Amino acid sequence: MSASALIQETPLDFRVHASVFTDQGIFDEEMRNIFSKTWVYVAHESQLPNPGDYLTTYIGQLPVIVSRGDDRQLRVLLNACRHRGNTVCREERGNAAIFRCSYHGWLYKNTGELAGISNAQGYPEDVASGIDGLTPVPRMAIYRGLIFASMDRQMVTLEDYLGDVKSYLDLWLDLAPGGTMRIHRPHKFDYPANWKLQMENGVDGYHPTYVHESAFTTMSRFRGRTDAPGTPQGRVIGLVKGFECGHAMLERPGMLGLQGALMDEYRAALVQAYGSRRTEQILSGHNILIFPSLYLMDANIRVIQPVTVDRTLVDSYFVEVSGVPDHINTARLRDLEFRLGTSGLIGPADLEIFAGVQTAVRGKASEWLLLSRGLGNEELYPSGARMGDANAETPQRAMYRAWQRLMSTHSPAAAAV
Repeated sequence: MSASALIQETPLDFRVHASVFTDQGIFDEEMRNIFSKTWVYVAHESQLPNPGDYLTTYIGQLPVIVSRGDDRQLRVLLNACRHRGNTVCREERGNAAIFRCSYHGWLYKNTGELAGISNAQGYPEDVASGIDGLTPVPRMAIYRGLIFASMDRQMVTLEDYLGDVKSYLDLWLDLAPGGTMRIHRPHKFDYPANWKLQMENGVDGYHPTYVHESAFTTMSRFRGRTDAPGTPQGRVIGLVKGFECGHAMLERPGMLGLQGALMDEYRAALVQAYGSRRTEQILSGHNILIFPSLYLMDANIRVIQPVTVDRTLVDSYFVEVSGVPDHINTARLRDLEFRLGTSGLIGPADLEIFAGVQTAVRGKASEWLLLSRGLGNEELYPSGARMGDANAETPQRAMYRAWQRLMSTHSPAAAAV
């Protein structure tokens, strides 16, 4: 079945074929046609403050090094030795002037340049002059501290790629009254299901009333939280948007987690920095997907890492904001742990749902999955963005329209279904 046929849309119906979660050929095409053809988030500038700082990550399944060289410039380099292709850097993070390949001892500077070939007398004279260093990714760009990379030399600029979602990205970044953020080491977890289930979930305003009902009851009883996003009738206050490049946004007041005097203190710092009107926009509460794999959610950055068609890693980074007292950031961290970590009240329930979906679709229980909620009741903008109420599946449809375009444009057909 062709990639374009895996998504079926009419004015009042939108369906996704279940094989997008289970077919290995489709997964392989996603790595080539989505992760290698878009801008992918790789790091935050605050993680590499000093010359020599580096971290390792992936663009899809492609290993890369994000390095701040001795010249203080940031680079994204393919993590593969130019000799025999071995992964050069095995540590998750650190500081180094030289990267040494463990296979045959070839050396690379933190700028990527080839620094030395072990036992060089075994090669023709001046062989090093004809060998490049670690390969830089074709495109790298930074937006307000967020570092993105693209393997596509023809890719539009990062700002053009962000498009209309950029205004919401700015609201999220303005959560820091002091103008800067610090990204801490991640809480890591994985789940036995496809990466797109996490992509869909973070801006799904429909599920919390049902999946997280017990969590909201507990939060209300023991923490005095009255901002649970559902009502007994299943309504959700807020809105969702889907954007042309697959980006998406869920807006719901109360998602920031701070209450009472702590919220009053935080609000005052934001008002001093941005004024009252901007502050209320910032505090509207936004979960933002930058397609395909970056989530910005209240006090954390969440990065989706596909491993196999039915295994996904997620890195969840606590985001410390500048311009507030330490106890505000401490409260933000505790709320994040209480709700979204794998030992929290909300996060584990989502992971169970992901596994449940993967089990069912693997067993062919459902051939077509229905994503038509709110279709026909959306507001369409000239840019192609669409807005629906917070129960609508507007964001998910935007993701799969972008998925379909990329898979169809660069691949004549997905694997046979």
